[in-house]
Formats: sequence, C-alpha cells, structure tokens
Amino acid sequence: MPPAALPSFALLRVATTIAMLLVQQARLLPVVAMARTKLTAGDTLTVPDYITSPSGSFAFGFRAHDSDPTKFLLATWFRLGSMPPQAQSVVWFAKESAMGTTPNATARSVLSIPADGQLKLTDGSIELWRAPTPSMKRGSVLVLTDSGNVQLLGDGDNVLWESFGFPTDTLLPGQSLEGFLFSKRADTEFTTGRFSLAAQSDGNVVLCVDLFTGDILQNAYWATATNGPYGNTTITFDEYGHLSYTLYDGSINNLISPLATGRNYFRFARMDPDGIVRAYARPKHGGGGGQNTTWTVSGTLPSVGGCKLKTTRMQGMCGPGSYCVETKERLNCVCPSGYTYIDAEHTESGCTPGFEPQRCGEENISDKFSLVELPNTIWELSIYYKKFPSVSEEQCYDYCLNDCFCAAALMINGSDCVELGALVYGRQGNDVTTKALIKVRKGNNTPYMETPPSKTTTILVGPYKIVTICLALILLITLGGSLMALYYLTRNRDSQRLLSSSVRSFSCKELYEATNGFKKLLGALGRSTKER
Repeated sequence: MPPAALPSFALLRVATTIAMLLVQQARLLPVVAMARTKLTAGDTLTVPDYITSPSGSFAFGFRAHDSDPTKFLLATWFRLGSMPPQAQSVVWFAKESAMGTTPNATARSVLSIPADGQLKLTDGSIELWRAPTPSMKRGSVLVLTDSGNVQLLGDGDNVLWESFGFPTDTLLPGQSLEGFLFSKRADTEFTTGRFSLAAQSDGNVVLCVDLFTGDILQNAYWATATNGPYGNTTITFDEYGHLSYTLYDGSINNLISPLATGRNYFRFARMDPDGIVRAYARPKHGGGGGQNTTWTVSGTLPSVGGCKLKTTRMQGMCGPGSYCVETKERLNCVCPSGYTYIDAEHTESGCTPGFEPQRCGEENISDKFSLVELPNTIWELSIYYKKFPSVSEEQCYDYCLNDCFCAAALMINGSDCVELGALVYGRQGNDVTTKALIKVRKGNNTPYMETPPSKTTTILVGPYKIVTICLALILLITLGGSLMALYYLTRNRDSQRLLSSSVRSFSCKELYEATNGFKKLLGALGRSTKER
C-alpha cells in the first residue's frame, strides 16, 4: 500500500471504531430507559416502553403488532431476550371485556394513573382502555410481580385490580380461572377466537366453540360431566404444570398432567386457536436464562382425539367442506382437492368448491368431472342420501359421477358405497379405513361465485353453500307469501286490508329445523333427499 494512502486508511478505521461504539451505546440506552419496575401516580408509560418484574422474567407495556408495527398491544410477556417478544410469549393483553375487542395503541398512546387514581390507556383525547376498579378507590402505583401478575395498588398496598382476575387466553402458575379463557383468532392475531374453557356455575368444566352464538350446553365439545346442584368448581394452573379443577367438596382432579416436571421451567397453559388447551414449558436456565431454548408442549386437553371432538349439534373442529388432520403441533383444517378456503387466514372456517358444481341435466359428465381419491378420510355427519352395498370402487365412482346431487362418495370397508350431498365434520387419520372420492370439475377451477348463472333454473339439494340455500329458501317463502297476499286482496276487494304483517322472513335456524337439516324441500317438491 502506498504511504500516501495510510492516513485515509487510518481515518477510516477510526471512524469505523467510533461508529461501532455509538451503536453499542445506542443499544444500551433503551435498556436503561426501560428498566423500570413500577408506574406511579402522575407518571406515564409511553410507546414502546415497559416495566419489568423484580427478577426481570416478565415485562408489561407496549408490544408492536406483528402485522402492523405502527399499532401496539398493551400486554404482558415473558422477557426472554427476543425483541420484539414472540407472540407465543405474550401471556396477557388488554381487552374491553372477555369477549370484547382489543384496543390498538399508536405511537402517541399513553398509559397513566392520573389524579382520579384510575389506570387508563389513552390516545390523545380518546380513552382506549380502563382497568375496572372498585368505585371510590384510587390507585397509587402499578407493579408487575414475578408471577407475571400486573397489579394496581391503592392505600396500604391493597390490590384494586390485577390481570390475573381478567385472563385472556393464558393461565400462569398460581393463577385460577375466573370466567372464561378465550382463544385468540390466530397465533399472531390478538382478537377473540372461537373456542373457550370455563367452569360452569353448575360445576361442569367445559370446552366450547362459538359460545357467543348460543347455549353453552349446545356449544360444548368436551366436558368433565361434574355438573350438580353445588357448583363452585375452580380451575387452577400450578407451578409444576398441572392444570386441575377443584370441586365443591375439595377433591382435586387433573385436566393436564405435565410431561416436564419440576420448578426450573417457565410455564403457561393456553387455549390455542385450534380449540385445544396446551400446557407449555421452557427451561429457565438452559442456554442463558432460557433465551436459546424454545417452548415445548408438556400436556394437552383433551389428551387425544382432537379431530373427533364435536358438539351435540354435530359441529366439529373444522368448518363445512374441510377435513381435520391431527398433527403433533396443531389440529389442521384442510381443503380437499379442487376446494379453496372460505377464509385463508382462518382455515377453520371451512372450504368451498373452487369450481362451478355439476348442474342437473348437464351432458358429457365424464369429460367435465372426475373423482379425486382421498385415503383414510371420512365425513361422518354428512347427508348420506344414497347407499349402495356390496359394490366395487369403480361402480361407486360411476354412481357419484352421474348423480348431479353427489358432492362426494365414500368407500366403506372396501365394499359399501355412500353418496354425500355435502361435506360436514370430516377428518383424516390412521384409524380411518374409509376412502373418500371427491367430485371436482376438470380443467377450469374458477370460484363458484364468479361463475355466470345458468339459463336453466335447477333446485340443488347439495349444500355447497348453506348460506345460499338459506337465502334462496327465504326468498321463495317471502315471494310465496306475497303472491298469497295478492291473491287474497284480489278475491276480497270489498274487505281489502294490509297483509304485510302476516308475511315474514325466516331465520336460517328455522329453515334448518323445518327442512330437517336441509334434507327436505318445502312445498310440492317436499321429498326427502333419501328418496332420490
């Protein structure tokens, strides 16, 4: 290197060294600024700050959304070195209510304990969230305990509010469940999901789906059957990883017995988005305070057979048109070949044909449709409207192919053929010996809703679209009522009067019951699907 180049080279090295020192100092500044263990009255917590528990294992404050870093959760999480913290490490987040919405903070949002002693999250002049505290009580300090419990303390260190009393989807060691434990809609989507765990007032411990749509007894897909006149059942998660319930007489029964035992683990139990409650564990001291380890499942509720779960209303874990596959990590809802998810981000919603279904009277069917094999798969609650005993698979194939009402066929025990008008409560597993044959249109897999309507009106019984059937039946009934009203008015001109009050629409539930689960058509064509 020429001597003239040395000063420039040396200057570059000096500049690089200074830059590295500045970067290292910049990394240390947020840690120093955020190393707070409490929030006192009159003080504020701003984005993206947080407070920590005395041991530093937990943090409480603002966490950016995975999908939108400009929006923040007010949350509690395991402080295990990763920044931002992993979604799985979040153990509590602020919600308006148990089934309510989750407030989204922004860069200008502030958490504070103002002069009235209430814990508030505000965004400018808008109040996003307020901790429910007893009236006439003023909080003076907010702390985060080493158990992960956020507490608002008043005079004499009285607890006015604590996050343990308002769980979201997670229980921590030492926490008892009061009310419901609701799943999130998805792992990184902090909104109320479809599944819940609760101890009923009658003492029964239940897992429910879509609780907000109906009676808890009809929505339960698993229960302890401990209901009785005494009630007073308590669900608790302990430091060893046991999820248990205590009955009114003091007897304790395990819901989850952990595989990993001992106290040297971080733990939590969670109602996961797929409807299974899982206990998770992670070593505290492995790899630098647990920073280089991962969460592992140490137990589940129910312990086996998640895809077999269903409610008394015969609602399974996956939506119509899909089938459930149980893996080591989660229950997966899968679409058959030719079908697409109704909501790709929430696959449990079900699947719909990605093609125009077969029309009755359509010609050259074998050139337009085929049946795709799906081994070890069954739809147990579908409309079995035709059965053919002692036939070959080729015969079963032809029967379904040439039947415009057949959405799929099942070969049971290799000899019995069953045609399905719809795909409901499907599952796939090694214990299933049934082979499914799914009818799909060849070549053109354009979504059904985008297909131009046929010139020939056809009454289609197969519920590819339950909603479509509901709307069609409602329309027919409403039009029929209107025609009857018109006929009545023309026949009785001398005593004409308004009849609009006698014509009403019907709910999907009423139509479902009136048609025996859409198996029977209303009116002159009211034959059971089994008669076809």
